[in-house]
This record gives sequence, C-alpha cells and structure tokens, in this order.
Amino acid sequence: MNNTILLIEDKPSLSDALKSLLELHQYTVATATNGEEGIRAARKLRPDLVISDIYMPVLNGLDLLDNFRDDPALQDIPVVMLTARSEIDDIQQALERGAAGYVTKPFLFKNLHAVIQGIFEKQL
Repeated sequence: MNNTILLIEDKPSLSDALKSLLELHQYTVATATNGEEGIRAARKLRPDLVISDIYMPVLNGLDLLDNFRDDPALQDIPVVMLTARSEIDDIQQALERGAAGYVTKPFLFKNLHAVIQGIFEKQL
C-alpha cells in the first residue's frame, strides 16, 4: 500500500516538482496551495503525512500546526515543515507547535525523503 502525502505549497513550480519526485518514490500525493485549503484536504483525505511550507497566504504553516494539534481528527497526522526559514528560533517554534520534522530550502530531495522515511518507520 502506498503512503499518501498531502503537499501544501503556494509556489506551483515547487509543488509540481515535489509532487513528481514523491510519486517517483511510490507515494500518492495530493496538493493544496495554502493552510486553509490544506486543512480541508487533510480532513477529507486523511493523509499519512503532510509536508507544508510556513509562509503561505490565507493560513500560514505555524497556524496550520496549531490547527492540527487542536483537532482530534488531524492531531495524529505528522507534519513536516519545508521552508526557507532556517533560524534556530523558527525551527524550535515549529517543533514546539507539533512539527514532526523540519527541512530548510534550498534542500536536496534525498534529505527530505530521509525525513519522510524516518517518520514512516517510526509509525510501524
């Protein structure tokens, strides 16, 4: 069975490229362009993992983490933050708000994939 990943990213070029790379690794991928859309998609799809940018329109990634943490239907879904913010304070804030992982842009896909695999291995 393929794991389902919800990718929340507001830049179409990055979203399309990541979706293609994830699908090459046998993941089923759904996309959303902002946090609010992502929450609706997560409730509907119940993905195994969410990858989200922090800085997005409508609802940012940190507020998305709060929503996931406070919603019984979503709180067990791990969220990996994928962002250009690389300050220790940003990373710590995301982890304190419930992020299961944090990858900074620019990134190598193999590093993101290692984080994803690590999360799925912990779930076994």
